[in-house]
Amino acid sequence: MFTSSFTVKYSDIVVSKIYSKILQDYKDHLKDMVNPNIVYVTDLVSCSQKRIFRQKYPELIFRFDPIALLGILVHRGLEELLKEYGFENEVEILREIEINGKKYVLKGRVDSLNETSVVEIKTARSDLGLPHEHHIGQLQIYLNLLNKDKGVLIYITPDRIAEFSIEKEEININELLKETLENSKHPRWSWECLHPDTLIFTPNGYKPVKLVKEGDKVISMDKVTKKYRVAIVTKIIKRLMKPGEQCFLIEPAGLNHIIITENHPIFVRFSKWGSVRDVGSYKQRGYDIQITSRTRCRIFTEPQWLTVKEVYEIVEEDKHRNISKEYRVQPWMYIPYPTEVKYKASDLGLTDELLWLLGLTIADGTLKGDFSVRLTIGAHEKEVKEKVEDIASHYSISCSPRLRTLPSPHGKVFFIELGMKWRKLANKLIIWEKDKETGRYAPRKHFTDEILYLSPNDQKLVIEGMVTGNGHIYADGSLDYATTSPKLAYQLVTMLLRQKILPSLKSSHKQYGWGKHLVFHVRWSMHKKRRPQAWFVNNGVWMRIKKIIPYPYKGEVYNFEVKDVENYLTPAGIVHNCRYCAFAKICPYKVIEQ
Repeated sequence: MFTSSFTVKYSDIVVSKIYSKILQDYKDHLKDMVNPNIVYVTDLVSCSQKRIFRQKYPELIFRFDPIALLGILVHRGLEELLKEYGFENEVEILREIEINGKKYVLKGRVDSLNETSVVEIKTARSDLGLPHEHHIGQLQIYLNLLNKDKGVLIYITPDRIAEFSIEKEEININELLKETLENSKHPRWSWECLHPDTLIFTPNGYKPVKLVKEGDKVISMDKVTKKYRVAIVTKIIKRLMKPGEQCFLIEPAGLNHIIITENHPIFVRFSKWGSVRDVGSYKQRGYDIQITSRTRCRIFTEPQWLTVKEVYEIVEEDKHRNISKEYRVQPWMYIPYPTEVKYKASDLGLTDELLWLLGLTIADGTLKGDFSVRLTIGAHEKEVKEKVEDIASHYSISCSPRLRTLPSPHGKVFFIELGMKWRKLANKLIIWEKDKETGRYAPRKHFTDEILYLSPNDQKLVIEGMVTGNGHIYADGSLDYATTSPKLAYQLVTMLLRQKILPSLKSSHKQYGWGKHLVFHVRWSMHKKRRPQAWFVNNGVWMRIKKIIPYPYKGEVYNFEVKDVENYLTPAGIVHNCRYCAFAKICPYKVIEQ
């Protein structure tokens, strides 16, 4: 039996030899990769820009990671097995083709071949969406070049060995080669998009992706610091779902879900449970650690961009392992938010009492004439009325409460008129903007940016005032704030995040006397045991993905380009706006044309 004194030392005997072999294979092919007169069969089924980048930046395509290594080992193992049954392996194909008076060499390598069939071997994390379109295209090119009638695509996945028979179809290889040389297919395949009703974080509040316009500002994440920042939308994309394309529903714990296509990259990391006594060892190996109790901690991988489909496959693969649900791998998504404190309440002329009154004013207040602010408070809320009167008296603010009866369902309410002194101060910190459609303040009013950069303790008092005015406390102790102002909803979520409270956001349409309007519900809990699973770090928060499942949707999907940062924030976390490849960071073609 091993004891705690048993030591494990770092070794590099096998890994160094594997690395040397893969590096040498890369160097052996480097001359052909940069030759402008050589085109690979894989170039004909890939983004045409990749070939140009490969010739200019060949070092970027070198990969040494477990997934690439697994693919190499599977290929070699299966090829050796097929060799025993008369297959010829690693068959090189060379064809000289003339395009526009210039000769090019089309070069490929078939995995396995016999007299009747061409076999291509592929690896995947699951059998979801197989066979892939570009793999079928590659096999069809080989069938045409070799004049074979039948091909086989065989996928090795954690779930099963999936084999597909492909019949030969006549294709115009010269035309494919011409498209590649002219760089007219960038990218060649469908890209990633969002469901049209998915909400996007903007400095002006939440907006469905289908309503985002070129030139709009959105909330993004700085690629280096991972901090919150504002970026500009430079291009809008809309398209129809393709046949066989899959959507997924992603729902982080405590937050509302998003619906997103399978190839859309998301910013994600994974965690597993570990023992607190081994924290030192985990940290030495480069893991981030979240201690959750005296005995347990979460061990986090490095953050990375993965497609939704890849995340789903990792989660599904882990489900088939013989371990309890609690100890399976858990994916997490990231929300950045502003953490700086730029203002003190006293700098803005506010005290604790006035911070509370400011929150109550934005919740229940409206402008009255040119000289006052009117608060509307239920007749049963006498304690609130008395508190407002006490604050007004203490700060010499004129205050005139009147009891009125409003039409059903409102009943009796207090109208409290606060005079010019409070109106002047409130006007410095609240934007009273009328909605063009309704002529009312409620859908547009919000705080000035100064309130977002107060200390979390000061913001807590503002939130208490908001909840007093237009909030609801449930039996389980959770709180809910409803508003028709998308920007105010965003500001409330930001203030709660700054207090290390992870809120949920829901939206629905509600019929008012002045028309149907979108209502945002922000809900959160003050009790730690009832809070959703989250890990607050320096510049944001990581949220555990509670659910990631295929979602049946066929229709229009949307996306957009974001200047410089190439990502944007949804209520579920940060997502990317282009498909990643080896050259993504230098590629000018991140989306397909409308």
